[in-house]
Amino acid sequence: MSKLSEIDLGSALLSTFILFGFIATAFVFVRLTIIGINYIKINYLKKEGVDKDDEKNKSDNKGF
Repeated sequence: MSKLSEIDLGSALLSTFILFGFIATAFVFVRLTIIGINYIKINYLKKEGVDKDDEKNKSDNKGF
């Protein structure tokens, strides 16, 4: 009878660690999604007019 309770304990621990693994994996996917969205916002959704003005100002300040 004691072996049956050991199997239940082992099964419960295994199930618990598998559940923690799924939760950790979901957390990683959420973090990567947030990082990807922020990367797209910063690099691809800039206003073109503002960027062009900045480039003109940088080129005007060079030299005499």
